Amino acid sequence: MERSPKGVDLSPKARCAMTDAHFAAELIHDTYPVRAGRNAKAAIGEAFRALQRRERQLPQSVLRERPRQWTERRVRALWNREARRVDHYEIQDLTAVAVEEARRERQHLKARQERLAALIASVDPGEVGPAADEQGQRFRGMDLPGDGFTEADERASQDQGWGR
Repeated sequence: MERSPKGVDLSPKARCAMTDAHFAAELIHDTYPVRAGRNAKAAIGEAFRALQRRERQLPQSVLRERPRQWTERRVRALWNREARRVDHYEIQDLTAVAVEEARRERQHLKARQERLAALIASVDPGEVGPAADEQGQRFRGMDLPGDGFTEADERASQDQGWGR
């Protein structure tokens, strides 16, 4: 059995030595995951735009010290684990972008939590039957199960077409 050096972290996904290239790839994948509505190309594009914004915020003296700027091809190479080496400033930028994205996502989730708490507070737990069903129809689409249609939509005549 081969042992890895004590100073090298092991990747939980690949169970191999964690290189800077693997670390950068996992950082991008965790920050901009592929999900419904966002394929790999869109995730790479979002990561690239975030890195460009980060780069624009840096002073010119720092930019002059860097051997290269961020390109979409470089982000794609990191995403696909094709990069042979990753510079320290690239890891710093990726980490800063990941923190910024985590803050944005946390803010979004906090706002959603407040909306859902207001929804729960507005519904009387003693309501059962038609009144509760009416409340459910009113709030449909706010993370509650259902088709999202209101009663007015179901009764409307579709002969005239939409928007007339």
